[in-house]
Amino acid sequence: MGGAPRETEGEFEFRPFRAWSSVAILLIFSLLSILDRQIISLQVDPIRRSLGLSDTELGLLQGFAFALLYALAGLPLGWAIDRYPRKILLHAGITLWSLSAAATGVARSFWQMFAARTSVGIGEAVLAPAALSLISDLFPKERVATPLGIYSAGFYLGSGAALAIGAYVVSHFSGMDRIVLPFAGQVERWQAVFIVTGLPGVIIALLAYLLFDPRNPGASTAKAATQVGFLSFVRANRTILAISFCGFGLSSFVAYAIGAWAPTYYMRVHGMEAADIGPRYGFILALAAPGAIAGGILTDSLFRRGEKGSNYVVAGLGTVAATPFLILAFNASTAINSMTLLGIGMLCYGFTAPGPYSTFNRLAPPELRGRLMACFVLFHAFVGAGLAPVVVGLVTDAVFGDDMAVGRSLTIVLGVALPLMAALLYMAWRSERTPPADGGTNRDADSPLSAHIWANF
Repeated sequence: MGGAPRETEGEFEFRPFRAWSSVAILLIFSLLSILDRQIISLQVDPIRRSLGLSDTELGLLQGFAFALLYALAGLPLGWAIDRYPRKILLHAGITLWSLSAAATGVARSFWQMFAARTSVGIGEAVLAPAALSLISDLFPKERVATPLGIYSAGFYLGSGAALAIGAYVVSHFSGMDRIVLPFAGQVERWQAVFIVTGLPGVIIALLAYLLFDPRNPGASTAKAATQVGFLSFVRANRTILAISFCGFGLSSFVAYAIGAWAPTYYMRVHGMEAADIGPRYGFILALAAPGAIAGGILTDSLFRRGEKGSNYVVAGLGTVAATPFLILAFNASTAINSMTLLGIGMLCYGFTAPGPYSTFNRLAPPELRGRLMACFVLFHAFVGAGLAPVVVGLVTDAVFGDDMAVGRSLTIVLGVALPLMAALLYMAWRSERTPPADGGTNRDADSPLSAHIWANF
């Protein structure tokens, strides 16, 4: 993403303490963002009873409402991240999404909750482009996948934390006949969960000012004007970008489908309570975190050994290894068998997490990374957060017409998405082994790369 371009290797000074301390702060922000994004998955049935919603409407709240402005806001924010102080943008975004997450807890109707969820999306749209931009500027190219893997582990740690913290808060309020909170007044239990988990982010947002930003303020805009234009870059690399967007977009689709509906599956099909699901399912999701970290380390290691497509190799192998476990998990006869299979599958699937970040870091020059990542965030949000929860809900409502069939819906959706994702990553890896026709970064110059890919697929 956006940072001062490194004109020569000699200009880059790697400062380990500042770099890794910034990664730690960004990881905290990642945990917080996923907590506020995913906490709704533990409240599906209480919200449905309270507001009288269908599974399709709940899918819209979990996915499309969040993704709508999360995606659209990403484009102007990516442009801003390439030019303006990232600390200030991060602080503003975190404050906005935290207040909006808390506002979800005072919603009294579908549309009020929809509006609050879209505001969460606007605030969170700044995080991924800014984090990739900053990490890419803090680490040399041959080491960057490892910190990106650690950062991406925040998605799974945050999902686990959302369930564990949400379960604790639900349990804490379970014995109370009336819950009265300052400013909000009397609220239901599910509303209290949103308020209590959302507001602390306003304080945590201040950590943004402790980040180390190596970019010289005011220098990036002038330099970016002399570099290749963004549209020219996209046009010159359109095939590999299209395949990468689709492949890694499906990785988001799978993660959101599972994250949005697995807790509901355990409550409906296996009769578990939310307070019991939270810690167990949270631990399962957290198993993907070591996979993400190991995936980043392995990607860096293979890259240093000459495998330029290591980001696709690691993500593709992780997808293939995870597929049977993730599909079988929602067909197991008991909750313990299901959770065991899901845990193994998530550990393998974690290896895909560093893939998109390391891919776009390597493909784009520094002055274009903010906009490229923002474009991927838009696509990622549409395919993952926007479509996945709704698709699963629609299959349950329209195909089966049975709330208890949510496990079969997940089986169908994952059974299509995972093999398609593996195929796309294989295609991208094949394309990476073909040098650009012009000898530089123009991968589509003078020769139809897409024809080459299909010829070797």
